[in-house]
Amino acid sequence: MASAAAPVTVDQVVQRALEHSPDIRRAEQELDIATARQYADGLLPDPTLSFSTDRPGAEGFIPAFMVGLSYEVSALVDRPAKKRVAAAAFEKQQLALRWAKWQVANHAYALYISNANLDRLEKNVAQLANYQKGVSERMQGALARSDVTRDVAVHSEIAYRESVQQLDTLRQEQLKARQELNTLLELHPGTHVRLAAPPEPYEVPPDAVAHALAELGQRRPDLLALRAGYAEQDERYRAALLAQFPRLDIGVTRGRDTSRIYTSGLAVSVTLPLFNGNRGNIALEKATRESLYQEYTQRLDDAYTAVDSISSELGLLGDQLRNAQSMEAALEASVKQSRDAYGAGDITLPVLAGLESRLLTQRIGTAKLANSVLQQQVELCTLIGVSAIDHQPLP
Repeated sequence: MASAAAPVTVDQVVQRALEHSPDIRRAEQELDIATARQYADGLLPDPTLSFSTDRPGAEGFIPAFMVGLSYEVSALVDRPAKKRVAAAAFEKQQLALRWAKWQVANHAYALYISNANLDRLEKNVAQLANYQKGVSERMQGALARSDVTRDVAVHSEIAYRESVQQLDTLRQEQLKARQELNTLLELHPGTHVRLAAPPEPYEVPPDAVAHALAELGQRRPDLLALRAGYAEQDERYRAALLAQFPRLDIGVTRGRDTSRIYTSGLAVSVTLPLFNGNRGNIALEKATRESLYQEYTQRLDDAYTAVDSISSELGLLGDQLRNAQSMEAALEASVKQSRDAYGAGDITLPVLAGLESRLLTQRIGTAKLANSVLQQQVELCTLIGVSAIDHQPLP
């Protein structure tokens, strides 16, 4: 992380999150296991060496022995399918690791934006509370001089207390978001990371969303991982079908009986598939394959539904944000005019204080709406498989 004097940038937050995420470490361990399994499944089965001896109980005879070397030829039949299973499992874990990194990166970006906005919002609310405290004190002095009525002074006091309550609630949210960021970055509890100003966000272009949806099955790593998992299970089903054929062992023997006669021969053993025939495994692998197909189609449908829902919500939030920004601009103009009017003695202090308090409240509401829009944009980027920072496909 950056030094204590330098604020931390979004790139540093994302990079540290990728380096310290336990989800990524677990995915990397699963990939190591898949790599080892791929190596193990690529090995040829070992031959079998057998030896037996007989010792005669009568005189005039010698010990007999039998040596045999055999190989399970049927194991070579389903070996290509098992190798394809291991390759598909390896690809699935690679994609699962990509998806874990993808989610962690976008989640780190979302936490960064949330913490930065909450810090800025906390300053605005603290400014509002301090301003209303000053107004309340001035109103109490004016009440003592009988310049204002009691209800005006009480209203100012209530507005100040509400601002303090709002500030306390916001600081609780700020503490929770800071703790979540520290957990993601594996920092000590209570560590306060000073964040640099986040980059100005911009909306995900609608054509980028449409293009990403058209290629969603080929873009999102979790969907690609499900496809690889289905391919793995399909090969398992093929291997189970091949395993129903009888087990065949072929070998050669060399022996000697008790009368010193040496013999050589060929040994063949075949398993008769009368009761089992691997039918149970075939049914199990087939059912699992169907389940994975249903999971993939359901995940794809859920992704389309979620994107449509978030896009609609972003449209509404965007309208609300634009209206809030227009209201804030109008209030800023009104406050500027009112300050001039107050200086000229045309309006009273309660009227000016009310307008200034409303402007600060509007700024807080606008900031909260902007944060909600940003969080929804990050969620949308995760769903369509692009970076939340620059909207480009993540490597």
